[in-house]
Amino acid sequence: MKEKSMHIAIGGVFSALCLLFMFMSAIIPLASFTMPMLAGAALAVVVIENGVRTAALVYFSVSILSAFIVPELDAKLLFILFFGYYSIILPYLDKIRRRWRRVAAKLLIYNAAMILWYVVSTVLIGADDALAESGALQYMLPVYYAGLNFTFIVYDIALRRYINLYIGWFRPVFLKK
Repeated sequence: MKEKSMHIAIGGVFSALCLLFMFMSAIIPLASFTMPMLAGAALAVVVIENGVRTAALVYFSVSILSAFIVPELDAKLLFILFFGYYSIILPYLDKIRRRWRRVAAKLLIYNAAMILWYVVSTVLIGADDALAESGALQYMLPVYYAGLNFTFIVYDIALRRYINLYIGWFRPVFLKK
């Protein structure tokens, strides 16, 4: 019974933390991309401590709540479409033995999510018409897309180091596990 209540408590605390990060995306200028990353990184702790099932429940609850209370459309779309579940599927992706296949799978999932994010956000916001009229879309989109892939590679490396730091230092020192 104690273990079950601990799972519920960790899930609730990290749901609140993820929602705080998501809500901060509307308060801090230019944080609509970084706050979903931080919220996704917080879910990595839930995966480590409670497992994939609890982390999936936290992801779904934060996704539903952020869809209603977070005013920043890009932030909630980025969390729902990629950063929220990436920490949950990361242990499964890391089981792929060959490095090039593992990297290709990660990039494929990320690029599919970013294309979906671009399509959904341009349809909902309608920014595609203004960009198409100016002629900047055909030149800037590949540069923006390359920047997104570079950002993902840095995020993946940073997330892996964050997880290793949590498991190797924080848990033994503070949680005595």
